[in-house]
Parts: sequence; structure tokens; C-alpha cells
Amino acid sequence: MRSGVTLIELIVSMVIIAVVFTVVPKIIFASNKSMQLGMKEDALFNALSLVYEIAALPWDEATRTSHGKIVNAGGLTCNDLTGYRVGGFVGSRHCLGGAPIASFGMEDTSYNDVDDFDGYSISTDGSRVLYTLSTEVAAAGDLKTVSVRVDTTDKRTGGSFAASFLYPTANIGEIDIKRRYW
Repeated sequence: MRSGVTLIELIVSMVIIAVVFTVVPKIIFASNKSMQLGMKEDALFNALSLVYEIAALPWDEATRTSHGKIVNAGGLTCNDLTGYRVGGFVGSRHCLGGAPIASFGMEDTSYNDVDDFDGYSISTDGSRVLYTLSTEVAAAGDLKTVSVRVDTTDKRTGGSFAASFLYPTANIGEIDIKRRYW
């Protein structure tokens, strides 16, 4: 019985080791790329979810409390003579009369209209990835522009990703035709 290794066994073991050392780094590289792509997708999903949440809210606190009437924001939307929006017909979207609304920002402690999200920021600290969502709301007459920015940082690799979304929202009130309040 011999206790040595033949040349064929040595060559086969070298081939196996060479294959392992060429394939394993590629698998690790592919998994890191996949995790980075997943990080970006999660960040974008979180930012878009916040945009959709804000988009479902009324334009202003006065819009919400007036059952959908158009707020007098000092823009060109309301016709002061008829009490309806410009180009509207009797029975269409009503304008909320009075002086222009000057309130902007948080009116109370709940996020129940668009401008409440001005300066809103939230961070989610996962085991590996840090997400920060921050919003800004800018008002100009009858238009408010919501900007949602997402910043992510991978703690292990130091890689980062940033994106921002803009959502313009107009002061058009809500349709009030044949609506009955209980």
C-alpha cells in the first residue's frame, strides 16, 4: 500500500481549487451588487410611498374643514364675483370667500394636509442600511410643490444613494356636486 499522491490526483485537486477561487469572488461580487440594488429599490419605494401619502391629503387645512371648497390663496383660481372657480359653472367647485389664507405649515399636531409635511424628516436605522426621508413644501399662490428626498447609506461599504421626487399640487378643491352631508 502506498501513502503518496499520484500526479493525476494532484492535478485534479489543483483544478478544483482554481475553479473555487475564480467562482467564489464572482458570487460575492454579484451578491453585493444585488444588495446595493435592493437598497436603492427600498429607498425609492419608501420615498414614493411618502409622496403618495401626501398626494392623498387635502391642499390646505381650510380645504379640509370647508368640505372641499377652494381656498383663497391669493392666486388666480377664485372668481370673487361669482364665488366659484375661474371657468367654473354654478354648482361646480365653490370658493371659500374671505381674505387670502396666510397659514402655512403645521396647524395642529396631526399631518392632515399637504403643508403639514414642510420640514418633515424620518430616519429608519436598519441593521445595515440607514434611510432618511426629508420633505419640503413650497407655496406660490395656488400651487404647492412637495419635494421628497431620500438618502441612504450602507454602513458596511460606505456606499450611498440619494434621490428626490417633486409633486406639484394645485388649489382646486374637491368636487361638491350633489354631495349630501349627514
